[in-house]
Amino acid sequence: MTQTVEEQVSNLVNASNQLTATVENKVQEIDSKVDTAINEVRSNLTILSTNTLRKQVEAVSGGRNTVIIDAQGNENVMCVVPRFNVEDLGLTSLNLGVGTHPAFITDGAPRSEILVAKYLASSGLAGGCSVVGGAQPMVNVDYDQSKLLCTQKGVGWHMMSIHEWAALGLWAKANGTEPRGNTNYGRSHENKLETAIRADNRAPGDAAGTGSTATGTGPASWGHDGTEFGVQDLTGNVWEWLDQMKLDNGQIITTPDNNGNILEANWTKHTAFFDSVNANKVGNIGSPRLNSSVVNRNGALNDDGTAAGYAYNTNFAAITKEPSYVANELLRRLLIESATAENAKGALWVRNYGERFPLRGGHWSYAAGAGVGALDLLNARSDTYSNIGFRPAYFV
Repeated sequence: MTQTVEEQVSNLVNASNQLTATVENKVQEIDSKVDTAINEVRSNLTILSTNTLRKQVEAVSGGRNTVIIDAQGNENVMCVVPRFNVEDLGLTSLNLGVGTHPAFITDGAPRSEILVAKYLASSGLAGGCSVVGGAQPMVNVDYDQSKLLCTQKGVGWHMMSIHEWAALGLWAKANGTEPRGNTNYGRSHENKLETAIRADNRAPGDAAGTGSTATGTGPASWGHDGTEFGVQDLTGNVWEWLDQMKLDNGQIITTPDNNGNILEANWTKHTAFFDSVNANKVGNIGSPRLNSSVVNRNGALNDDGTAAGYAYNTNFAAITKEPSYVANELLRRLLIESATAENAKGALWVRNYGERFPLRGGHWSYAAGAGVGALDLLNARSDTYSNIGFRPAYFV
C-alpha cells in the first residue's frame, strides 16, 4: 500500500528518533565505562601512592614507623612499639613485678606489638581524624567524641589507653629518653632553644595567644625514644584523653589489660582511692593521698562539676599512702601509683567526687608540671577545652 508523503515523513522522524536514542544509550554506556575506568585508575593510583608512601616511611625509619589508611581514607603515621617485659626495663625501685606489660595483653592474650599514633590526632576526611605531621591538633572534643573518632577509623582502631601511655612512659624512663616538649608557649621550659611551630605564629615563649604547636615540628628530643621516629608530643602541647581508666567518686577503675572492648560498667574497681588531707571544698586543698577509702571528699558525692575543691601535687609519684592502703602492681605499671618518689616526670591533679576521666602529658604552659607522668583527674567526660586533644592507636 502506497504511503502518503505525511506518513513517509512521520516514519522517517520515528526512525531518526530511534537512532538518536540508540546513539545516546551507546554514548551513556561508553561514558559509564570511561568513568569506571577512570575511577579504577584513580583507585589504583591511590593504592600505589599509599603503598609507596608506606614503604618509604618504613625504609627511612628502619621499620619503626609505618602508614595506615583508615576506613575513612585518612593517612595515619604510626609508631611500631614492640612488646617488652617489665623486669627487662631495669627499674627495680619501681617494683613493677615480672612479665609482659599489660599494654601488650588483650583479654589475657599477648600481642607482639602495638601501633601508636606518631602524632596527636588532627582533622581528617569524612569528618574523621588523621595522624600526620605539621598539622594543628584536634581539640575541643570531649572524652566520648575522641573515643568515637578513633573507633570510626575501622577495625583495630581505638583511642590510646592508659596501658599504652604508661608503657611508653616507662620505656622512656628506662632508656633515659623521657621526652621534653612544648611546655612554655611553643618551646621547652627546660631547653628554650627547643621550639616548634606555633598555631598563632607568635614567638616562642610569648605568653599571649594560643601556645599549641603543629604536630611533630619539635626536635628529636620531643620523641619518646629521643629520635625523630618516636611518638611525638607526649609531653606538653595539649593534654590527651586516655581510655580504659576513670575515677568514680575517688575510686580508681581500670581495665585489667589493654582491652577497649570491655564495657565501661565492667571495668575493674580497685580497692584504691584518691583521698584528701582534709575535707575542704574550695580551691587547691593540698596533696592527694592513696587510701583504701575516701575519708575526706572535696566536693559533693556524684557531682561532676568543677566548682568545688581539688588536690594537687607537683610530683605524682610523691603522694603518700595511708597505712590501710594495699599496694597495687597494676596501678604501678600504669603510672598511677608509685613505689618511690623518683619516677616519670609530671604532676597530679585530682577531684575525688563525681566521675573523672584521665588526661596525661600536660599542655603548652605547664612547665615542670608536664611530662609522661603528668595525670589530670579533674575533668568530666563531657568537658571540652582548646588545650585537650587525643591520640589513636591500632591493633595489628
